[in-house]
Amino acid sequence: MLEINGYVSGIRPKRAGKTIVVEVSVSTLSGESYEAVLHNPPDWLEIGSKIACKIEQIPGRQGVTQVVLELRPSPTLPDIAQVELSIESVKGTPDGSLMVEGRKEGGGLFSYLLKPENAAIDEASLPCRAVALKTQQMGADKVIAIIPVKNLQIMRRAKELMMQLKKEEEYRPELEFLPGPL
Repeated sequence: MLEINGYVSGIRPKRAGKTIVVEVSVSTLSGESYEAVLHNPPDWLEIGSKIACKIEQIPGRQGVTQVVLELRPSPTLPDIAQVELSIESVKGTPDGSLMVEGRKEGGGLFSYLLKPENAAIDEASLPCRAVALKTQQMGADKVIAIIPVKNLQIMRRAKELMMQLKKEEEYRPELEFLPGPL
C-alpha cells in the first residue's frame, strides 16, 4: 500500500462495469504522478486539492489497477495557486522531461521543466492557454502540473455531472413506494 501526499491534477469519470467511478491524478512535490480509481468522491475534491491518500494495487483482467482506499485533505502540504499561462512551445529533453515555455498572463516569460505526465499538452494545439498548479517550496516556486484550459473545463464539468448523479442516486423516489420492514 502506498501513502501519498500530493495535489489533484486530474479528475475523470470512468466506467467500471455497470458503475461510474472517478480516476484521479495526483502529483507530488517531488514530481511523481499517480493515477488511481476513487469510488464515491467527496464534494470538496477538485483540481488543486491538497490530499493525503492510501493507494492499493489490485490485480485484475486488464492488469493492475490502483485504487484509493483512504482520502483526506492534507494539512501538511503548502497551499497551491493556479496561474494562467499562454504556452508557446513544448520540447522534449534527453532525460525524457518536457520543457514548457511561454508567457504568463500577468506579463513575463516562463520556462518550466516537468515530467510528461504532469504536462498533458498536445504540441499540435500550440499556442494554447493553460493553468499551472504552483506552490512555494523552501522559498522557491514549484510547478506541480500544467493543465490546458480546455481540459480543465472538461474536468470541472465532469465533476459537476458526477455530483449531480450522486445527488440523484441518494434521492430515489422508487424507495418511497416499497414496503418497509415488518
